[in-house]
Amino acid sequence: MPERPKRRPWQQSSWLAWWYFAIAAGFLLLAVYYHLRGASPWLVALRGAISAAFALLGYFQLRLARAGKGRGGP
Repeated sequence: MPERPKRRPWQQSSWLAWWYFAIAAGFLLLAVYYHLRGASPWLVALRGAISAAFALLGYFQLRLARAGKGRGGP
């Protein structure tokens, strides 16, 4: 019987998703901070967009990790 390939950690757990959520939270805090400091609106929006992108990455990574737990395949 052939040996099953080893799974990478991000394929079997959701730690990478939470890492992306932490990065998203950091960029969101930066956006709020710079908004309160009166920074240029486009820079605040850019940080907000980066935060949203990392949040989406985290969401999709979490879905991928949860979908992989139910399967017994490689």
